[in-house]
Amino acid sequence: MAKHHIVQDKYLTQWRKSGTENQLNIYVIEENQIIERGPGWKGFWRDDFNVLEDDGEKSYLPEEVTAIIDTKGIDAIRGINTSREELTSGIEARSCIAFYVALQYTRTPRHREETNKLIEATTRHFMRKDLSSLEKVHMSKDKILEHNPQNKMERDALDVISKMTQEEINSQIFEAIHGDTVRIGLTKTGHSKGLLKVDRHAKKIFEMQWLFLVAPEGTSFITSDSPCFTVSTSKLNGLLSPYSTVYFPLRPDICLYIRPSIKSKAEYYMKLDKGQVRDINSLILSNSTQCVVAKDKIHLEKLTKNFDYKNHRKSRDISISESGPYTMFTAE
Repeated sequence: MAKHHIVQDKYLTQWRKSGTENQLNIYVIEENQIIERGPGWKGFWRDDFNVLEDDGEKSYLPEEVTAIIDTKGIDAIRGINTSREELTSGIEARSCIAFYVALQYTRTPRHREETNKLIEATTRHFMRKDLSSLEKVHMSKDKILEHNPQNKMERDALDVISKMTQEEINSQIFEAIHGDTVRIGLTKTGHSKGLLKVDRHAKKIFEMQWLFLVAPEGTSFITSDSPCFTVSTSKLNGLLSPYSTVYFPLRPDICLYIRPSIKSKAEYYMKLDKGQVRDINSLILSNSTQCVVAKDKIHLEKLTKNFDYKNHRKSRDISISESGPYTMFTAE
């Protein structure tokens, strides 16, 4: 079993406490308390999170890919020069950061949970319409058994189905569609394969206008276990939605702000005041999953003092609305 980071450790050490090698001020939302731990703390990794499994054999190719993107990305982030307002390595650094943004957005448990919620909502919605009664379920047992199993779980499932009657199969399918005991979504392997396609997101991010928001002296941005997130002005939300704004605190002094609707391949720098930094930190906190990290413990205490941790949502829910022939699935 391997431990896979959902947030890079070298990225997190940028928030280490002054005078320590790698200790972080971590606000644990569920416990409503601040603890001191290193970047190897359990909240920043998952067991066998990025794994490809084929016929029982595990491989960690996505982890190898993420390691390359992580290394080049953090080097580019460290090279951002706010005083000269430039990326030290120019176009190459921009490319590395674009991949880093795409990877960080898609690698977290929050993203995986929201992806599974969307898959489940769309699948159930349309299948419940098509198979509104048991009589409409027509899935041949022989056709199902023709499926070539890719792993032990699929082989076991086919073995169970082979011993069922056609009527039992139809009943099980109907119950799975109309009940709520069966979960629908991607496996770890399915999600991991998605990490191999981050180049598609990275290409589009590369072509958008970037704004580096710079914190004034005496304050800093926080980060979290879901540091790259989107805020939308409409029901269409997501990394590449034209209605979304992407936020990603790259360093304690810099937060990347991207508007997907603006394509220019340009970078701009904007110095914020303390109130604006506080507002962005509140957004980072509300879009986290289990924890946030701050360089300054006093700032973290002030930020979380009145936070409604009991009603914090670890991921957005999917709502369904219909307009004429169209059905919209929205993360809210």
